[in-house]
This record gives sequence, C-alpha cells and structure tokens, in this order.
Amino acid sequence: MLKLHSRRQRGTLAGVAITATALIATLTPSATAVEKSDPPTWNSVLTAALLKRVSDGTGNAADIDAVKREPELAKIVVDPSRTETTIEEAVITDDGKAVSSDGKPLTPEQVARIMPPTSATPSNEAEEVITPEETEADGATLATFAATAGVKGGKWKMTHITHTHRSYFGSVIFKYHTYAEFNYGSGKVRAWGSRYDDFSNEQDVVEVDNKRITNAKSRVPASSATSKMKRKVQLCAVKYGCYATLYPWAQVKVYGTGKTKYDGSGA
Repeated sequence: MLKLHSRRQRGTLAGVAITATALIATLTPSATAVEKSDPPTWNSVLTAALLKRVSDGTGNAADIDAVKREPELAKIVVDPSRTETTIEEAVITDDGKAVSSDGKPLTPEQVARIMPPTSATPSNEAEEVITPEETEADGATLATFAATAGVKGGKWKMTHITHTHRSYFGSVIFKYHTYAEFNYGSGKVRAWGSRYDDFSNEQDVVEVDNKRITNAKSRVPASSATSKMKRKVQLCAVKYGCYATLYPWAQVKVYGTGKTKYDGSGA
C-alpha cells in the first residue's frame, strides 16, 4: 500500500511585525483586542491562542479581523466560507476510451485530471468497512439484473471529487482528492473498482495523518451504493505549534443508471 504522506515538516513564518491593536488578546475565547493606546508588543503565545480561536470557531469578529490584517497569518488560517468543491467524471466505453457522462470524448489532459495520480493512496481492502446494501434508485426504469461471477459487461465510471481549502488571504492551504470507480448496468451498481484518496497543493503547515479515519463502501450489487473517505489534517507552525485540526471527507452515492450524488466537508 502506498503511503499518502509522511508527516509534513512544520512550516516557518517570516518575522512579522504585529501590532498590539491587531493581535494582543487574552487566552480566553471571549477576549477582545486591546485598545490602540496599549504599547506595541510581540507574544507568540498570544498569537497562537488567536490562531486557535479563529480556527476552531470560538473567535469573535475582532479576532478574525486581526488575522485578516496580517498577511502572514491570514495565509495559514482556513476560511471555511471559501471551501470549493469540484466534480469530474469519466465513463469508459466498450472500446476502452474515456468519455464524459454525456458521451463526449475527453482529451488526454481531461482524462489525466480525472484519473488518480501515482501519488494517490489506494484503498486497503483489509481496512474497508462494508455497509449494508442500498435499495434507493434514481427513478429510471430498471431492468432485471442477474448477478454473475466476476464483473462482465456494464460500464465503468471513475469519479473524482476535489475539496479545495483556502485561507483568509485567498491562497490554497491544501486540496483533498477522492476517487471512486464503479461498474453499472441494467439498473444496478454491479461492482466497485479502485478507490483512492490524495492531497495536493499543501502549504508547509499541513500535516496529514497517514491512516484514514473513514474508509467505507456499501455492498453491491445494489440499486445504489455509497463510497466515503475521511482524513485527519493538522495545521502546525514552528513558532505557534499546532493551531487547527480538520477532518476533510468526501462521499459519492452512485446509481445503477450511472447517476451520481456528492457530499463532503472541509472540516
């Protein structure tokens, strides 16, 4: 099994001249910024507490504004309102070509974006949790399906979900990718294929736990089926320690007609 990442080296921040107006706060969540008349000071302990409050959602508007005013801090704190989700899919035809869900040919560049890279970590069957068979259908007319040994016939489809996590500065902190391949036909999800997850565009502060928190897929064949993966990510800087813990996850629900539904979260 490929390992996704060794734990990332904690990033360093260039020296930042931070004014008391912007950052000095007490260590309690209810604290507010000090008055402008207070003398300038530098205290990494107080700054670390500020980063934690803003990251865990206990900070107030003054705390968030303080982070936004300092670019070096704004670049390393996740802004939950800026999480972006991108969905890409490819259907493999009988002659082995990749097309879009509506049957249009895909360019090699498009296929490369959809298929998992060599850095992606494949699902370990020994760690997979198999959930019960699902019976929900997407409303299309279903044909009779006779399960056979092995996977013969049907169509294969690869789904690629990307959750992009941005900072208050607008820069990318990391991207979490999940991939799930399934075979469908005659109104049934016939089989699961390969399933992967991966991270890209990580800042130096990103530390990824090598073990998945969730790795589940539902039993097939079935009218519908669900695949879900979840990881633990910490954001840590040498000067401030670990100030945020995130649990990015992604889920795809697939149907026997090839239809898909997606869900997921940045935290």
